[in-house]
Amino acid sequence: MKQNIKFSVTIPAYKDKYLKETIDSVLAQTYQDYEVVIVNDASPYDLDSIVNQYTDPRIRYFKNEKNCGAKNVVDNWNICLSHATGDYLICMGDDDNLTPRCLQDFAELIEKYPELDLYHARSEIIDDDSNFVCVLEERPEWESVYSLIYNPRNTHLGDWLFKTDTLRKNGGFYKLPYGWQSDDISAFIAAASHGVANTKEPGFQYRGNGLSISHDLTCIEDKIEAVRFSIKWRLEFVADKHSGNADDEKLIELIKRDALSKGNQDIDDMVEFDIRKHLWSRSWFWLWNRQKHDISMKRYLRCVLKTIKYRLR
Repeated sequence: MKQNIKFSVTIPAYKDKYLKETIDSVLAQTYQDYEVVIVNDASPYDLDSIVNQYTDPRIRYFKNEKNCGAKNVVDNWNICLSHATGDYLICMGDDDNLTPRCLQDFAELIEKYPELDLYHARSEIIDDDSNFVCVLEERPEWESVYSLIYNPRNTHLGDWLFKTDTLRKNGGFYKLPYGWQSDDISAFIAAASHGVANTKEPGFQYRGNGLSISHDLTCIEDKIEAVRFSIKWRLEFVADKHSGNADDEKLIELIKRDALSKGNQDIDDMVEFDIRKHLWSRSWFWLWNRQKHDISMKRYLRCVLKTIKYRLR
């Protein structure tokens, strides 16, 4: 295999708890042609002392003068992109890890599918103590953008490998509040022309911990609006699309048919999870605010009943 692909592994950093472990996982790569771009988002934590432990010239460290903040976290993703010099880019969380062969497997996949603008790593979930929890499903080695949109999967920002020039031409990462649905839509745009190739072996480790934005319920209304926007985006994307491939034509019709119901289910799952935390106060909150978020009474009652059933088990 030709070793002439340079990767940019970017880390928009704010938290300090797992940052050293994250950096170490990148430096442990079997593939050597990469840079590590770390952008400190004006963190109150002492990230400097962590980064300054390293003398590896592949580490490039930048500090924002002003904090982008959680709601505008995509701005920091794009600041990372602005500093990247590699041919392909990963943007990973400051608490996630790469497995040692991640970049090697990506390089081999790129050699096999050089025309693509997007690649995806199979992922593992780890816990707060870095213990293995589970491995996520294996995807087809190649799939079209319509398969990517329609078939459900559990993905995270750091799963994706973007061709850097294409990501820039597309305007960078698609911005939505708290980055919710931003990685998905960015991936769909990148895969629009040539689809996506997936690694068979796990290359990314997502840390399922309570400190992440994914578990933050204080911004749940913004997340719901992001899901509603994503539904609209998907329907508009396929509205006038036609493919010469019969399987893709079926997927286009399925997306048109199911995008709304699938998106509503995502919203209902968030509402149910919120109600589980504080049954009475959040039940009343969603009763009063359900119309604002286009949640029918039937869907609201289903969330409450599922919560009560869960508590009675």
